[in-house]
Amino acid sequence: MKPTPRTAAVLALGAVLIAGISACSIETSAKADKIGVVEKLPEDLDQAKSKENAQEFRSWVDAHGSAQEKDAVGRVQRIIGEWNKRTGNAYISTDISAGKTQEKDPQAAASAIAKAFGDWQNSDQGYASVYDVSGNAMITNYKF
Repeated sequence: MKPTPRTAAVLALGAVLIAGISACSIETSAKADKIGVVEKLPEDLDQAKSKENAQEFRSWVDAHGSAQEKDAVGRVQRIIGEWNKRTGNAYISTDISAGKTQEKDPQAAASAIAKAFGDWQNSDQGYASVYDVSGNAMITNYKF
């Protein structure tokens, strides 16, 4: 086969495609559905940090939150994500069993957690989602 500019271009394109397919990609944000909702708790790539985030949140609510918020935020296990004063996404993992009848009011607890998070981290364009013990969304995209 005689090399021609056309052959070289096809081979170069093939090399780029193969390199793109085999390249590793580390996602730092969760995969949302078509309308931007993350129905399942994303993977926790830094459990020490997410537990530290949860502890800082619980401490702030202990000092500043309402009785309902204090009770609800005690259920927070981890907070995954990144946020600052301008933007961000927080994925809040709890030990709430949303499908269990013995839970007093799981949806009210999730709402109190989302509201308390919004009070703690006030961003221009930040969103918090609260997940039950099984990693299923209870509250999604609460603006904080």
